[in-house]
Amino acid sequence: MKQALRDKLCTLPARPGVYVFTNEAGRVIYVGKAKELSNRVSSYFRAPAAGDYKGEALRGEIADLDVMVCETEVDALILEATLIKKYLPRYNIILRDDKSYPYIAVYMSDSYPRIMLTRGKRLRGVKYYGPYVNARAARNTIRLLKKVFPLRHCIGAVPGQKGHSPCLYYEMEMCLGPCQGNVDHAEYMRQVKQFCDFLEGRYAEVLDELDTRMRAASREEEYEQAARIRNQIESARQVLRHHRSLSSTTQDYDVIGFFSDGMQACFSVAQNRAGFHLGNLVFFTDLEVAREADDLVGEFLKRYYDQAGSIPEIVIVPAMPPDAEGLGEWLAAQRGAGLEIRVPQKGKKKHEMTLAAANAKLALEGAKVARARDKGRVEAALAELARDLELDRFPLRIECYDISTFAGTASVGSMVVFQDGYPSRREYRKFSIKFTPGVDDVGMMREVLYRRFRRARSESEQQGEGKAGWSKMPDLVVLDGGKGQLNAALEVLKVMGIEGIQTAALAKRLEEVYRPGHKGPLRLRRDSEALFLLQRMRDEAHRVAVSYNRSRMERATSSSWLDQVTGVGPGRKKVLLKHFGSPRKVADASLADLQAVPGVPDAVAGAVHEAAMAVKESQQK
Repeated sequence: MKQALRDKLCTLPARPGVYVFTNEAGRVIYVGKAKELSNRVSSYFRAPAAGDYKGEALRGEIADLDVMVCETEVDALILEATLIKKYLPRYNIILRDDKSYPYIAVYMSDSYPRIMLTRGKRLRGVKYYGPYVNARAARNTIRLLKKVFPLRHCIGAVPGQKGHSPCLYYEMEMCLGPCQGNVDHAEYMRQVKQFCDFLEGRYAEVLDELDTRMRAASREEEYEQAARIRNQIESARQVLRHHRSLSSTTQDYDVIGFFSDGMQACFSVAQNRAGFHLGNLVFFTDLEVAREADDLVGEFLKRYYDQAGSIPEIVIVPAMPPDAEGLGEWLAAQRGAGLEIRVPQKGKKKHEMTLAAANAKLALEGAKVARARDKGRVEAALAELARDLELDRFPLRIECYDISTFAGTASVGSMVVFQDGYPSRREYRKFSIKFTPGVDDVGMMREVLYRRFRRARSESEQQGEGKAGWSKMPDLVVLDGGKGQLNAALEVLKVMGIEGIQTAALAKRLEEVYRPGHKGPLRLRRDSEALFLLQRMRDEAHRVAVSYNRSRMERATSSSWLDQVTGVGPGRKKVLLKHFGSPRKVADASLADLQAVPGVPDAVAGAVHEAAMAVKESQQK
C-alpha cells in the first residue's frame, strides 16, 4: 500500500460519508457509502475474511482514495447513487433491464400537464410511474385512465392543435378542452392529482372523492355533472377489473427475488399495489467478483428504488442488507412515509419470495440460453479461447471432464463434448470409477482420462482414426479443477504417448484457468465470451456427473441387507443411509454410533448392529 494512501486512512473521520476507490489509471472502480468512514474504509485493508472475494479483488487494484463527509447516512446514500450514475464503477452493480421497460410520464412542468408513454432518459419536472412489464400494459393503463380522467391527448407543451381548433377527444368528452379555455386550471390540476393518486394505488380515496362529488352535484340538481362523475366512477371500476391477479393483502409491497451464478445476478421484482399484482420486472447485473446475497440485495435496492416510479410501504427481500437501517430511512424519505424491509420466514409472503426467486433463476437461465444460441457470440468465444489460452489451433472439438462422488461412494466421472461451440450430446460419456478408492478427485480424474484415451487408441488401431466415437480426438481438454487435475491429464497423455492435445483446468473458486507451462493461473475478463463458454462446458459436465452419481446411489441403496432388519422401514433406512453414506458404512458402524443417530430407537439400533455382524460373518465364510 502506498504511503499516501496509508496517510489518508489515518485521517478518516468517524462520520457518515461516501468513499471512492480509484486504480493506477485514475479510473473510479468502486463507490461506497459508510455510516462511519474510518471503520468501513479501513476494513478493506485488513486481513481478508473467508469468502470476501470483493474485498480481495479490490485490494489488488486500489491505488487512491477520496472521501466526502455527509451530515447523515441518508445524505450519503443520495450522494453514492449520484456518483455511481456518473462513474459506472466496475465493482458496483449496474442494473440492466432484460428489455427497456416503459414508464407513464406526467409532465408536471407544463401549465396543463400531459400524459405520455416514455422510455430512457429522465427529465426534470416529470413524474414517472412504473416501470411496466410491457408497453401494451402501459398503453392500456393510459387509455383506460383517460376515460376516467379526461386529460389532454395533445403532445406539445402548450395544449391544442396547430389550428387551435378543439380535437375529436373534446367532442367525445374525453378531454376537458384546456386549449379552448373550457376548464378551470384548478379543476384540471385536481384531475391530474386524481390520475396520479390512482397510479400510486390510492384507488379507494379517488373513488370516495368522486362519489362525494357525484352526490353533491345531485343534491344541487346538477344532474349532467352528476352523470359525468357517475361515468367516471364506472370507468375507474372497469380499470380495476382489468387487474385480474389479486395480491395476498391490500398493502403496497414489492417482493424481490434473487439468483446468482457467481458471474451474473438476476433480480425479479413482483409489484403489488392496493391488493393487485401488477406484474414481474426482471433486471440483470454482471458481477466483477462473487458477492454475498445480502450485499447484492442492498445494492439492488439502492439502484432500483433510485429510479422506480413508486416505492411501497413494505419491501420483501431474500436476505437482509448489511445497512438495512440507513437504507430503510433513505427509502422512507424518498417515499415520504414509513417503510419496512422484511425477510419473510413463513406464510404467503414466504411462498411469494420463493416464486420471485424461481422467476429470477428462470430469467437468468433463459438469458444464458439465448446467449449460447447466438452464433456470433459462439464464434467470438472460440476465437477468444484460442487467443487467451495461447492454443496452437482453433478448438473445434472440446471435451470437458468432471468427477462426482458422495464421500467416496458411487464415484463417477463425466465427459461432455462441444463441437464448434455447441454441445454434442450423442458423444457424451459416463464413467463408473473402478480403481480409485476413497475421496481422491485427482486420482479419479486420472483414471477417467486414462480409460478414455485407452479406448481411443484401441478403436483407432482396429478401425482407423476418427471412424468411431471414442477415437475422435479433441483439440482441447478442459478439466473441472486446478493444478492437480491438470497435472493428472498431462501425465496420462505422456504415458499414453499422445501428442497435440491441448489442456486447461478451470477452478471454481475464482474462475481461474490453469495451463501447462504457466506457474500462475489466468484470470479471464468476467464479461469474456471465452469464460462464458468454459463455464457452460464445466456446468454441463457437472450436471451429467451429478445425475449419474445420484442414479448409482439410488441403485446401490434401493435394496440391501437393511431391508431385512426388523424395525427398519423405508424412512429409517433413508435416515441411516443419509447419516453414514452407504450400507457398507452402516455395517461398519459401532453400536454406540448407531444409537446416536437421531430418530433411531436403541432397540432398532441393536437390531441393525446384530444384522450387520451376521452379514460380516457370512461374507468371511
